[in-house]
Amino acid sequence: MALTQHQQLYEMIQKSERPLITFKKDFNGDTIATSLALAELFKKLGKEAEIISSGFVVPHHYRFLPRVNEIKSTADNLRQFSVSINALGGAHPQIDYKTEADKLHIFISPTHTSFSKNDIKINDSHFRHDVIIALNTPDLESLGALYEDYTDFFFGVPLINIDHAPENEHYGHFNFVNVTASSVSEMLYDFIIGLDANLMDETIATYLLTGMIEKTNSFKVPSVTPKSLNIASELIAAGAERESIVKNLYQSRTVGALKLWGRVLLNLKTDEQQKVAWAEMTEADFSETNSLPSDLLGVIEELIVSIPTVEITAIFHEHAGVKSCLLKSERGLNLRELLREHNPSGNKSVVRFDLTESTMNVLEKIKQLI
Repeated sequence: MALTQHQQLYEMIQKSERPLITFKKDFNGDTIATSLALAELFKKLGKEAEIISSGFVVPHHYRFLPRVNEIKSTADNLRQFSVSINALGGAHPQIDYKTEADKLHIFISPTHTSFSKNDIKINDSHFRHDVIIALNTPDLESLGALYEDYTDFFFGVPLINIDHAPENEHYGHFNFVNVTASSVSEMLYDFIIGLDANLMDETIATYLLTGMIEKTNSFKVPSVTPKSLNIASELIAAGAERESIVKNLYQSRTVGALKLWGRVLLNLKTDEQQKVAWAEMTEADFSETNSLPSDLLGVIEELIVSIPTVEITAIFHEHAGVKSCLLKSERGLNLRELLREHNPSGNKSVVRFDLTESTMNVLEKIKQLI
């Protein structure tokens, strides 16, 4: 009998000793929370996972999550070299080392007189991690520098792809993609409960409920199903700290972010069908509200919920003398491909690019995408 997807995923996890969890540069709270929950699950299974996302900076309203500061923004060298020593008779030589300038000196004290350099072998390098788990990431390019700098790593190590977005390219050796789920947090809940309900604890439940609340905007989006609501109630019953989650996600917005939200609303325009929404922000809008362009993605998420007919949202802004555009699609469009002439960064549904022509010209191109 063929194994189910959950069984196949468990088999791959069981075989792993040094897993790496990663996710796209344009991450969301669901992604952060699920990565931490998965790392906690690995810990329960006796494995220590590492989480790396290129350029990662902890958003202020997620600092309440345990171990979130352990997510790394860059990868140390993912390769390892090993040295084999032939210790005759079962006796082990003493090993010491010291650093000098840019060199590492290793001293080996043999336990037998016939010890020679032939007893020492430097083995070929191998990768430090034996499995990669990519969360909520539509394609490998969305991983940014981690993929660009270590492409051979992604093709030389088993890759598990976990996502719920229909635009996912199924790039993994194992693709666990469920487009009916509201979030990857919901998917991980199903996996853990199917594996062993006793693995669910207050910490994992809090992570997963955080992801579900963030991804569904507190269960207001159309993707929420009765199953999603039932899972949320089960997580609360398992000890998820709902009050802390709501307080940190929705009651701890910085004054700057709120002011920026007001500026965007003041400048917001839509086409006649309200399918395209856009706003233009000046450098003064950021300085006067004490905010940053990185705050704009959260503003776009709020706009989408507030205007459900919107299919594409664009915010044109200027910062540090550079004019740019942040664009998000709700139609499953491959923005990175459709706007490739602008050399955009990001993934299929969310891109950023610098403006090399007028705002109106770019806006007309965006409207033609509908």
